[in-house]
Amino acid sequence: MQNNEHSESNRFRKFFQEKGYYIVLLLCILAVGISGYIFVSGAVSEKKALNEQTLSVATSAEIPEDKPSSSSTSGKTQSGGSTQTQKPASASSGPADTADAAAQEPASETLSVRVWPVSGERIAGYSMQELSFNQTTQDWRTHDGIDLAALAGEPVRAACTGTVTAVYDDEFFGTTVVLSHPEGYETIYANLAAMPAVSAGMRVTAGDTIGSVGESALLESASTSHLHFAVRQNGESVDPVRFID
Repeated sequence: MQNNEHSESNRFRKFFQEKGYYIVLLLCILAVGISGYIFVSGAVSEKKALNEQTLSVATSAEIPEDKPSSSSTSGKTQSGGSTQTQKPASASSGPADTADAAAQEPASETLSVRVWPVSGERIAGYSMQELSFNQTTQDWRTHDGIDLAALAGEPVRAACTGTVTAVYDDEFFGTTVVLSHPEGYETIYANLAAMPAVSAGMRVTAGDTIGSVGESALLESASTSHLHFAVRQNGESVDPVRFID
């Protein structure tokens, strides 16, 4: 038993004598590797913290401290300390502005000259007080204007000086142009060809071409080629003959 223990002890001693150098060398290499890793990790962390600090300082330096806000600049005070809000300038006058301007002009300048929009004869008269027969719908109904015979493509003239307030396609009367005039008058030109010569906001003089006769009025498609001409005052239908004559 003692011999076995002695033999084992000799074997371990011999092993360490032969291999001890390599074990020590391996441990030294591990120690150097661990030390290097710790050193590199610390350097990287320190560099990252330094970069973050530098970026924070640079960012704060780029932001002006006393930059006024948009709300404060829009209400700058003049002498005396009172705040004034400047009204933004209008880029262009829209239809509403031009219509107001036309309404403020003396009637003698815009309503004194009145012309028929086309030279053809009347084929359907104004009939708001009694019903008239419609050839297209084959029924009896009111007629808020007059139909003036004219060939398709014939120029349509402004009945008097005014402002174009609307250009649109009506479901029943087709392509339509509306002009506004003083004293609350409006003249309406319907059954026009597509692409009228005017647009909303334009000023026209009596006799100026605003478009041409077309075939766009579905409600009057069975009638002879014509212009549908109507007049309103303060929103109420007016006999166009009385307006022109």
